[in-house]
Amino acid sequence: MKADSAPHLLLVVQAAVVLALPGQARAQLVRGELVDSIAGRPVAAAIITLIDGADAEFGRTLTDATGQFRVRAPAAGSFRLRVRLVGFDVWESEPIALAVGETVVRRVALLLVRVKLPAITVEAEQTCVVRPEEGAAAAALWEEVKKVLAATELTMKGRGFRFRSVGTERELDRLGAVVRDTSYPSIGYRAWPFGALDPELLAQRGFVQGAAGGPVFYGPDAQLLVSDTFLDDHCFRVRLSPNEAGRIGLAFEPVTGRDVSEVDGVLWLDSATVALRQLEWGYRNLSRWAREGSPGGEVDFARLPTGAWFIRRWMLRAPIAQVFPDRPDTLFYGVKIREEEVVEVLKADGTPVMVYDTGHERR
Repeated sequence: MKADSAPHLLLVVQAAVVLALPGQARAQLVRGELVDSIAGRPVAAAIITLIDGADAEFGRTLTDATGQFRVRAPAAGSFRLRVRLVGFDVWESEPIALAVGETVVRRVALLLVRVKLPAITVEAEQTCVVRPEEGAAAAALWEEVKKVLAATELTMKGRGFRFRSVGTERELDRLGAVVRDTSYPSIGYRAWPFGALDPELLAQRGFVQGAAGGPVFYGPDAQLLVSDTFLDDHCFRVRLSPNEAGRIGLAFEPVTGRDVSEVDGVLWLDSATVALRQLEWGYRNLSRWAREGSPGGEVDFARLPTGAWFIRRWMLRAPIAQVFPDRPDTLFYGVKIREEEVVEVLKADGTPVMVYDTGHERR
């Protein structure tokens, strides 16, 4: 929605044209700050992008703790600013003309209006929509999921924080008894805990693929979840949590006719703030021995006082195969579980930001 048709949004034009100095790269840049129009406070961790006339996005970035942002345009032309903040309406500016090597400054004062979810009906819970943009309830949830996934990736790529974590690796036998249990500390920049193949390859070969050391179980990462291929091969439906009244889910499953190994799962959001809290998934179309191990995983998302999003905890569970050289069948041998949880967040310079203690955070 543009500024001239949205009474609750205000673009304060505080424009300055800064010409590139000789010797500097002649890049086109829009920089500025985003503030709450009522309180006047800076708005942190908002996703800022430049969009052209064809709605293509460029230069995606996050506002910092002071609401500042910088986005580069790929070439001279006319662009708009798109502002996306978890839990609030999306906003777009009027066109901004950028000449070669030009820097334009904008101060955006945003009246924060919370997203209103449509009523969740029985039909919405029962209908699985191939592209969630096409269903009202699913579309609203999907837009919020995409915001958190994008904000999390930008936080990790920005490397403004380091994370102290404790990881564990456990191996269980086929009856569930612990065979091995080790833990390890780690500190560093956060990344998505596992990688997925190219979406097209996963669509063709499946999410479980054979390898010399045993089958490899691929999980859905952020890039895969928002890819056109994944959206075409999976449908989405609204799901209410049977155990927690404060959660609402966007469940996904493969479309009918997919005969390769697949994933299904739920993206759980906070029903009050519509912020993504957890991704959980399992596998379909597996061999019997693999199904016995209940393979799957979880990724938990959290937010820092600065507003930045990150992965607080993740878990992967995969079955172990028992293969006999002289027999064609494969048997279920046990389960391997890997898990890692953040216990402290630091700025890049080592300054503490957040400490987690027995599941409770303190600033």
